[in-house]
Amino acid sequence: MKKEEMRKVAVLTAVFGVVSITLMLHRSATKHILITDAAEMPVSSVNSGKSFDLLIQKGEPEDGKMKLIIPLAKSVSSEDIKLEDRYSDHELLIYVDCREEGFYGDNAIVSDNDILESAVCHTENDAGRVCLDFKLDGFYANESALTDHSTIEVEFFKPKERYDKVVLIDPEINTTFGGILSAAGLSENEITLDVAQRLRSIAEKDVENKVKFFFTHMTDTDISDESKELLIKESCADMAVKIATSDSKDKDNNGIETYYNGTYFIRDLSNVRFADIVERSCADNTGNTALGIYECDESDALIKNSGVPSAKISLGYLTGNKDAEKLATGSYRQKAAEGIYQAILDGYKEME
Repeated sequence: MKKEEMRKVAVLTAVFGVVSITLMLHRSATKHILITDAAEMPVSSVNSGKSFDLLIQKGEPEDGKMKLIIPLAKSVSSEDIKLEDRYSDHELLIYVDCREEGFYGDNAIVSDNDILESAVCHTENDAGRVCLDFKLDGFYANESALTDHSTIEVEFFKPKERYDKVVLIDPEINTTFGGILSAAGLSENEITLDVAQRLRSIAEKDVENKVKFFFTHMTDTDISDESKELLIKESCADMAVKIATSDSKDKDNNGIETYYNGTYFIRDLSNVRFADIVERSCADNTGNTALGIYECDESDALIKNSGVPSAKISLGYLTGNKDAEKLATGSYRQKAAEGIYQAILDGYKEME
């Protein structure tokens, strides 16, 4: 790889490492600013230790919708708001640069439902930056809007109430300190999380197919296999895909390989067939070698125990004399994400 390209990769990695949620906003006909699903994205924060229960005011239900209405100080703009969904913990965090110390000690949150188990304000600093921590009584998807009345409206709902197609994505990460690094100095974590972000972006732009993706995590902090298995059930996911890389002592090992669950036979779309679709799609889209599909072992608990069509796709060998350079490029990871997305669409076609 050329030094200039390696420099670009290093910059991209650095930006990814420090990025916090960027709210993707657009104007609607009702003059609301819609806050699109910004779940599971990393938010850097430092809790000062000052916390208190938020004031909750009971509101009137609107057409059976479950909503929270959160007041904002007049000086707050869309750039001052960050959202983080922790689906595995049934938790929604909203970070606000309020600039008015004590604002949420005096202004109540309006709730028209009983799904809140707790609502706490954590003070981040003395300048008014706070984290509003809402603990829910179960798994809910949500949509948020910043209104022209200086409020955030958050609507909660069960995934299948709004989405016909739901997929769970699990970016594999190496929790061992240091981990395996590619020749370009990239870890599995950086590659799989980047591909997951690209996959999210592809799905959000595809208004025709409307597949809802939930991610087990989007940071270097993983969750337990039990929590992942529960997420499949609670999200009512139709499929599950684990994104990974491989490594080997032999640098000549290069290519894409996919693993499937050989325990369960699923009539509409078997695990073997789904793994084959994912393997072919990613290999065709990236131009990399398809090494084949294999039955997973006990170490792949999410795939092994899943009751829905599931596959683990290894996008290449970190240690490979060819793959290391490919995995380091944004273009390869983009093509890999597109390959995974197309495989999921093809999987749905076979299930119809």
